Amino acid sequence: MNTLSSLLDRYSLRIALVTAWVAMMGSLYFSEVRHYIPCQLCWYQRIIMYPLSGIIAFGLLRKDTNTPQLVLPFSVLGMGVSTYHYLLQKTTLFSSVSTCQVGVPCSTMWINWFGFVTIPFLSLAAFTIITAMCLVALFAAEPVIDPEKRAPWISVVGLIGAVLIVFSGLWGTGAENVLAGVPPAQTAAPDIQTGQSLAIAYDGASLYRQACGGCHGMQAEGVTGLGSVLTQNQFIQEKNDDELLAFIEVGRGLDDPLNTSKLIMPAWGGRPDLNPEQFKAIIAYLRTLQ
Repeated sequence: MNTLSSLLDRYSLRIALVTAWVAMMGSLYFSEVRHYIPCQLCWYQRIIMYPLSGIIAFGLLRKDTNTPQLVLPFSVLGMGVSTYHYLLQKTTLFSSVSTCQVGVPCSTMWINWFGFVTIPFLSLAAFTIITAMCLVALFAAEPVIDPEKRAPWISVVGLIGAVLIVFSGLWGTGAENVLAGVPPAQTAAPDIQTGQSLAIAYDGASLYRQACGGCHGMQAEGVTGLGSVLTQNQFIQEKNDDELLAFIEVGRGLDDPLNTSKLIMPAWGGRPDLNPEQFKAIIAYLRTLQ
């Protein structure tokens, strides 16, 4: 037990550093690989977490005994923001009328592993580990100068390199789709194989991700508690293009009997800057998913 305590004292800041790096790479994985759009509170947590990845590393490199005091205010603040974000997602303590909007509402749950693990939960866990390790380092007066081992942080660099290799591999091979159970990208239906139709659908796919992906998912797979699934969607199948365009123009209010999400879909999907022709391109893309 004493040996374990001694090791924890000595390597506490290294554990905090690895945690910060894993959290940073994980957030980039979710946004850049999985294309989960960060909400405002997610950005606040990134603003707090990302600098810690450098501050802790620099503190270890310089063997600065003030590193824990410097990190703790940020990690404690991060715990507060992530706790609030998690409660916003999982409880009604801060509930209010939500609306589908430009930018993702902070109540959006991109993941919900095991029924309770969401992105702010992972963020809270990371900030908690960093806080705990900094407290351990603070009471143990770490880091200390060890003339026999001038660069103990080199092993941490190796761990960081391993993390980067793993994420690069996932990014390059598309394994993230397999891990997440996401089906491969849809291809165009046989009835729209003309070059012009495919070009319109291709432009629509890009516009869809910009205008609709935040609520309905980047692959139209739907977002729990926010936007419905748009692949093999009966409503889309039953309506012609003009009817769908008219529906998008008006949106869907809370009093609509077909509104099952209990969220407001604003007129033009909250994107009045797009013209009808651009929405027709989005509709053409949605047709390829039916």
